[in-house]
Amino acid sequence: MWKAFAILYVFGLAFGLVIAATLMLGAWEEMALAAKILGGVSTAMATLTAIGLVAYAFNLHVPAFGLWRPYSWLLGILLGGLSVIGVVRFVAQFERGDDLISLLWLSLSLLVNYFSWLGIWRYGRRTTASAG
Repeated sequence: MWKAFAILYVFGLAFGLVIAATLMLGAWEEMALAAKILGGVSTAMATLTAIGLVAYAFNLHVPAFGLWRPYSWLLGILLGGLSVIGVVRFVAQFERGDDLISLLWLSLSLLVNYFSWLGIWRYGRRTTASAG
């Protein structure tokens, strides 16, 4: 299961990067500095998450072993916040009588957030145990 999730995560990341680059190509000069910084940080975190998931799924040893344990908690805080925002948005849309599609998207995003964090957390534990 972890191998399939890691491969799907990497494909999703690559697809998202292509779409984001295409959309941002024409609007780079008009974008605010905060949006550029936020985009760069989120891209770096998603790339680091993809590396950690692939390393965990395929039993690889990626350098910077001390990074993965604190990164899993930073990622957990970020994904927890994103999950709360997703739930709040779902509740706001549900009160307006929107589709059941919103529930499916919420469920999918919560599952991806949870398994992303869990894979990085497990990889951090494994690298800490093998280094010690």
